[in-house]
Amino acid sequence: MDTVNQTTKLALLTNMIAPYRIPIYSILADQFDLLILHGGKEANRDSWSGLENALPNAKVVRAWGWQIRYAKKVNGEVFDEKFIHITPGFLWHLLRFRPDTIISNEMGLRSMIALAYGTVFRKPVWIWWGGTLHSERGIGVFRKVLRKAFSWLADRWITYGRTSTEYLLSLGVKRERILQSQNAVDEERFKARVEPAWTIEPRPVVLHVGQFIERKGVGSLLEAVASLQQQGREFSLLLVGGGRDKQALERRAQTLGLRNVHFQPAQPPDKMPSVYRSADLVVFPTLEDVWGLVANEAILSGIPVLCSKYAGCAPELFASDSIFAPDDSNEFSEKLGAAIAGRMSKPDPGRLKTTRQLGSELVQELNRFVPRAVTNGKTRRLRADYIQESKSAHSATGDVRQKAKGSQ
Repeated sequence: MDTVNQTTKLALLTNMIAPYRIPIYSILADQFDLLILHGGKEANRDSWSGLENALPNAKVVRAWGWQIRYAKKVNGEVFDEKFIHITPGFLWHLLRFRPDTIISNEMGLRSMIALAYGTVFRKPVWIWWGGTLHSERGIGVFRKVLRKAFSWLADRWITYGRTSTEYLLSLGVKRERILQSQNAVDEERFKARVEPAWTIEPRPVVLHVGQFIERKGVGSLLEAVASLQQQGREFSLLLVGGGRDKQALERRAQTLGLRNVHFQPAQPPDKMPSVYRSADLVVFPTLEDVWGLVANEAILSGIPVLCSKYAGCAPELFASDSIFAPDDSNEFSEKLGAAIAGRMSKPDPGRLKTTRQLGSELVQELNRFVPRAVTNGKTRRLRADYIQESKSAHSATGDVRQKAKGSQ
């Protein structure tokens, strides 16, 4: 029988509990004594409620602090809605919990608090980072200097994927200090057979999921749809989400004379599989996203995806014919037309790592760099399952390659 010698205390600092993080947090809670500190749900996340209850094995605490809401402007126009979290209560909870290691999201005040604690008490600090060269292109001098300091002070890094790793390398972070992970969703939820949320005609149905804000590129999508409908193409457009620009976008659709356009409110996480089952094609026209979980959800639902090149996930998950520039109206219309006509390759689910794979990688890395980490029966079983999963995926890939070779 395996015995636990000592339980490692892990503190995880984040702005809010996001539904897509629940599976990874659950794996961490099974392996460590986990304290999740957060600053509370942001006002534009109405469908993200009661998520603390989904983590029974972790201590989940909202730390004392404030949220400041502001509008990010580009060329004088509102581009995005953002929240600054000022949460000094993190320090109090860290002092009470006395973690053996800390993971902190992003390079802001919470990570400064984490690094201060880690420096004083000689505990390793990991920073979970998602920004890309594109998303961080416009930051000011102060933030550039601050991030350079973070690159020196943080012990280890976890990234959302390849494009986030590229950004850290540009700051001078050594590659061996980075665990390149992936942003992931609960794949089991999207494997389930569910009925469509809506039955829409005519087919095909083009789906957009996301906030109705300028950053998401919905205006460019409406323009591309108008161009194709003027050419006589028949299809439907389904837009699911909420946000400050919803009414303006509804008026724009009317002004453009669009047909078969359906606006639906944002749906809770458990309803999203039904949303994807209502569509034949997903378009992700973002002008800036550090990853883009819509892409993961669509791939897991077996739906083709036309993805903006400004999404952090694009080069990692899609072939070139599925990637486009949303700010190039001609290219957007051309690629959307090809996708509607079925002339776009389906995404490869093999490019997505499973939650179990990602969790196992993270647990193993934490155990490597935390002197008091636990290597118990659960950790070994998790590692064994991951190895078996990796072998199965490799075997399946080999079978496909062998069949392709035999058909030549």
